[in-house]
Amino acid sequence: MSNITITGNVVADPELRVTPSGKTVSSFTVVSSKSVKQADGTWENTDTTFWDIKCWGKTAENVADSVQKGMSVIVVGTAVQENWDDKATGAKRSKIAVTAWNVGIDLKRHVTSASVVQRTDASFNPSTPDPWSAPFGSATDAPF
Repeated sequence: MSNITITGNVVADPELRVTPSGKTVSSFTVVSSKSVKQADGTWENTDTTFWDIKCWGKTAENVADSVQKGMSVIVVGTAVQENWDDKATGAKRSKIAVTAWNVGIDLKRHVTSASVVQRTDASFNPSTPDPWSAPFGSATDAPF
């Protein structure tokens, strides 16, 4: 499995859809490039790459609600090779896409605010104590 971090700009608003099995998925494209300063003082973008991004579940819903075309984002996920047969020609096709675990707004380029939403899914167990929520210097400090 190949882990990857991408920074770049969102090309179009994310598309949120629901699969036939009821899972939510959000798809969008991020363009990344390297800026090189020219001798005359101007900047040129080189090594431009377009990345297809997919995220699932609550991340997909939050991306659809928060991310817009033109925003600078930071995406962390897994690089995945997708394979398919071209419907028109029957030729085998493939591309590298990213399944995102985390998507964030790049605060180097944006100022934003966040709201905390209480998790209600079955994976969250509020009866399990969080060692990081204890005040610093207390007897319940998390060990290092």
